[in-house]
Amino acid sequence: MPGQFGTFIPIWNWHPALVGLFVFCIDFGAIVVIRILIGDTIGLPVFAGFAAVVISDEEFSGFYTQTWWHAAVFVVGYLVSLFFQFKNLTTGFFVWEDVIRPSELYHTAIFGVMFYLIGTAVFAVGADHRPIWPTVIAFVGLGVHFVAWAVDNTPLVGKTPDRVLEAKEASLVDAH
Repeated sequence: MPGQFGTFIPIWNWHPALVGLFVFCIDFGAIVVIRILIGDTIGLPVFAGFAAVVISDEEFSGFYTQTWWHAAVFVVGYLVSLFFQFKNLTTGFFVWEDVIRPSELYHTAIFGVMFYLIGTAVFAVGADHRPIWPTVIAFVGLGVHFVAWAVDNTPLVGKTPDRVLEAKEASLVDAH
């Protein structure tokens, strides 16, 4: 190629379909890694596994051991989950059919459970300082999950469903 165009990432001599597939994999793959693999599939299990190492065979006496705390965390988890569903509906990210889809109903149900598991364990993990490395790794896992969640909730990651976008475009056409 003239001027060695594309020497850093030499994809421009590839078949056009392969170039398109390569870019799709990088783009879509990055979103999947950020949203699913890093945050939920790696971050939360790392936190849970190392939190279990820290918490097992220990005696705790803080407020986080009280029944009222467990009940409050459980209720707040479901309120947060419902807040996100309401936000998705009011911003147009979801339509009602999305909310009642079985996979989304499962996500709503499991969100409250995961919120409870994290919210009830995080203080116990933070209170115990022996051994330090499992505590550090547990919090790194939790931090990875929250960073992935934060990235996922930025405008940089497009998540608008096609049918919502199509409905908005159709309403714009109808308005003219």
